[in-house]
Amino acid sequence: MNLEFTVTETIVRHSGKINEIHYEFEEFTIENVSIGITKKKEKRGRIYDANITRKQYNQLTRDIHNPLSFDDFILVLRPFMMGFYQNDELKQAFKILDKNHSNSIDIHDLVNFLPIINEYTAINTLQDDIRKSNFNLDGHLTYDQFRSLILKGIGREMICTNMHN
Repeated sequence: MNLEFTVTETIVRHSGKINEIHYEFEEFTIENVSIGITKKKEKRGRIYDANITRKQYNQLTRDIHNPLSFDDFILVLRPFMMGFYQNDELKQAFKILDKNHSNSIDIHDLVNFLPIINEYTAINTLQDDIRKSNFNLDGHLTYDQFRSLILKGIGREMICTNMHN
């Protein structure tokens, strides 16, 4: 069984500022199936959509203590959804999440970030995903651990888990 995916990012700007961001995540499972002497490939897919506007974000974060600005949220969200990064995108996202400038991200700060896209994300889910990556559970992620989570697609997996098609 092979897993393939594509992520499409659409950014809507108004007066030069990002006003809305949309991600479409399409995941395909490809299996080789044998029927007698015939072999075929069977392709099954799922599609996830994540969309948020500046106005929606501001409403969702209204009750969160010290939330990220919408612009910072977008900078952090992008590598999570894409599963890769360009230039200094990941360092910039790490810096934004490292609120106390300790060169590590407090897992609770990350947990406050993720429910904006997926309300079902909880600290237990995040800790399980970190445990799967063989990281220590001291409550903090170093830059290398954060980078590994992104590149393994764990961030995208956390965001898409329990979302409705």
